[in-house]
Amino acid sequence: MNKKEFLNSVCSQDKLALSNIFDKINLAAKIEKPVYTNEFYTPDICNDISKLSDLLGLQISIYGIFENSERNMLLFSKEKVSNFPINLIKIENKSKFTDLGHRDYMGAIMSLGINRNKFGDLIVENNCCFVAVCEDISSYIIDNLTSIGKCSCSISQLELTEDNIPSVNFQEFTIIVSSLRLDCLIGSVCNISRSKAVDLIKKGSVLLNYSIAKEKDSYVPFGTTITIRGHGKYKIASDIGVTGKNRMKIRMKKFV
Repeated sequence: MNKKEFLNSVCSQDKLALSNIFDKINLAAKIEKPVYTNEFYTPDICNDISKLSDLLGLQISIYGIFENSERNMLLFSKEKVSNFPINLIKIENKSKFTDLGHRDYMGAIMSLGINRNKFGDLIVENNCCFVAVCEDISSYIIDNLTSIGKCSCSISQLELTEDNIPSVNFQEFTIIVSSLRLDCLIGSVCNISRSKAVDLIKKGSVLLNYSIAKEKDSYVPFGTTITIRGHGKYKIASDIGVTGKNRMKIRMKKFV
């Protein structure tokens, strides 16, 4: 498979990232040793590349520490390999008066000059944030991240044991929609009119499985991750019935 064929096989707009991944694939085939991306990628990239294993003649593994991780590192090898250069760090908010959210922790890490692809999912619970990070930057984060906004913090690296790895947290809620059409879903999730939902889509503020959504009337299947800039990230979980007016009741999950 040449680079053009590879780029056309993966439905992602990030062609630079795909080009770098293709170089890793070629290296793994050439040296016949495991090669890691050393960066984390979203499901639109990981899922499509995973399907190319037979065409590429390589084992393709993905891993992001947490169960059902959204962002994962890719591994290319001739044989199955299970070890990844990923560390789990715990950031503890020392302030008793300020609650911090996902965006606060992510912003603090990126303020150190770290690219978003160098760390994976963040799970916030009990005034702490657990982050999957590339092995080569974990020490840098531990040594340099001293506060989250105005809140002091402490950071440690955890062993990858079952007791240390938290589960992804969601807030579940129900919406009522006439269909699984994109503008209809966005309006219900954000509690805005359909015209305002269309405006968000036109501005490129809505992503489906991490790719910008372009069509307001797109059908959105269950299991899709919807990111709405300024509103949060959601997953369409399941159909839980219909109302008396024959409208759909949908169970949604919001990432927290």
